[in-house]
Parts: sequence; structure tokens; C-alpha cells
Amino acid sequence: MILRKLQSLGPLGIVLIALLAFSLGFALTYVWGGQRADSSPGKQSLEVSESDKELDGLTGPVNRVRTETAKLSFQSGKLVEGSRELQELTTYDAKGRRIENSYFLISADARIGREEYAHNEKGNVSEVIVRDEAGSILSKEVYTYEYDAVGNWTKRVASTVNYEGGQVTPQPAEVSYRSISYYFDQAIAEITESGPAASRASNEELRGQGNLASLRAALTAWVAATNARNLNKLMSFYHSRVAAFYRARNVSDEFVRAEKQRLLRRADSLEVSVAAPEITIGPDEETAVMRFRKEYSETVKGRERGGVVVQQLGWQRTPEGWKIVSERDVRVIR
Repeated sequence: MILRKLQSLGPLGIVLIALLAFSLGFALTYVWGGQRADSSPGKQSLEVSESDKELDGLTGPVNRVRTETAKLSFQSGKLVEGSRELQELTTYDAKGRRIENSYFLISADARIGREEYAHNEKGNVSEVIVRDEAGSILSKEVYTYEYDAVGNWTKRVASTVNYEGGQVTPQPAEVSYRSISYYFDQAIAEITESGPAASRASNEELRGQGNLASLRAALTAWVAATNARNLNKLMSFYHSRVAAFYRARNVSDEFVRAEKQRLLRRADSLEVSVAAPEITIGPDEETAVMRFRKEYSETVKGRERGGVVVQQLGWQRTPEGWKIVSERDVRVIR
């Protein structure tokens, strides 16, 4: 009856009939689709999202996270950490929802370019490469981590990648610390019962990396002081007792100073260069042996001479940094 009346309206009636059919079909589709969505377990499972905690890369019953950062630099051959700056404070509820979050402005170097990321087995960023618009590499950073018993990182060292002496080496630039507190649940109970040593990741590799970087920096500064003929700076790298100094044994730093002063005064000019060193750190991480190829040239009374040797330096860690405790030539190449 209604359709006949609409048809009697001519073209206008046809348009109204089409709109009525479309509205009716849309309503039926919506209701039917909604019933299917409500009754489909698979559909419901897809709508379950990760918690804020998981999206932030955290695992376990995390309660609060405090993040601090500090710059790293080398001073007198020793890796020195600057003052820590508070970066972020975050609190989660027992379901992993973020309920409080505070960011703090800190000094940072902005990257300009397209960033590419690599991740380690735990899903944390392990490498960042920055490229320009043409795809050429502008810079590269690598990241190393220390983890707690739950599996969250508590220390992260960011290092710039440098090329020196024919080798690619990381240069620690920044360190971040995370202090994490947890809600006490079954997982935490099991950790406390077994002891943190049972699941704590080893930090030997990270400590070794810092030691190697410090020793390489000390060698570079030692060579620079030699070429600058700066006796006081040069002697700052020696221990008060030197077990071996070429053919001499168990001598004082004053003995070494006298020999270095004699050599520097004798030469009208002096230039020393070294290749990338091979470094072996002792088991106690308090001593190290360094071998490297050294090339030198000097002018004495108008006559030029030079040579190439394999030199060995023995180092000992002190509160003031690594100090030389032995120096000798292992082999004369020419």
C-alpha cells in the first residue's frame, strides 16, 4: 500500500523507495554483524590490546620505573661519568596500566636524518644507523645492556662508533639507569627464593668494553704527549714503580722521567705513530697487557733515523686511571 502511494508520486517516489531500501538494508547488516561480532570468540581475542607496561618494553609485575641519564667522557685516559639527570618517572597499576607519568627535560643531541634500528634477542634497540636523503650513513650508535632478574634492563650504555687504527671501535658516550620496583607476585616470590644470582645476566662483557675503551684512549693520549714532547703529560701515564723499562727492572718513575727527558732533548724532532693495539685484560680486571706496532722517526743532529717495532706496555688500574707499569720492545721489525 505504501509502495503504491510512493509510485504514484512519479520520479520522486522512486527516489524515496531507493532511500527506504538502503536504510533498511544498512540496519539489518549492522544488527547481524553486531550479533556475529558479539558471538565470535576469535573476534573478541583480536580486540585485546597490550598493556601500557608491555608497550613500554617492560615485563613482569612492574610498579614504578625511575630513569636517569649521564654523559660519559674520557679524562686522563679514564672513563668518567658526568652528573645524572632525571629523565622519567612512571607508575603502573597491577594490570600494567600507566597511572602516572612525568618527563623531565634533559640535554640531548638531536639526530638529523633517517634512522634504522636493530634489536637484540630481548627486543631492546642494539644499533641505530642514521642516513641522509641519499642513503649514505651519517652516524652509527650501538647499545649494550645490563638486566635484572626479571629481564628488564637496568643499565644501558650508548656508544658512538669510531674508526681508529684500522679498526671499528665503540666509544661510550652516555649511560642510562633504570630503578624498577615490582608488585610482589608468584614470579617475584620464585626469584627471591632462588636468589638473584640464579637469573642475573653476566656483566663481564660490559665491564670489559669500558676497560678496552679506557686503555685505547690512554694509548692515544700517551702517543700525543710523546709527539708534543710534553714530559709532564707523558709521565702522568706512568706508575710510581715500573717493573720493567726496556732492559732495566723495578725502577721508579723518576728513572723513567730521566730516560724520557734524555731522549726528548736529544731529538731535534720526533714523530711516533701506532697501529690498533691488541689488549689482554687480566682476570681480576686490574691489569692489562697491550701490544701494538709502533713506527717512529726522529732527527738527531741533523740526521734522520727511524724504525718499526712491536712494543708492549703493561698497565695497572689505579684510582687515577690506568698507569703504565712496564714498557719494552718485543720485536724489531726494521
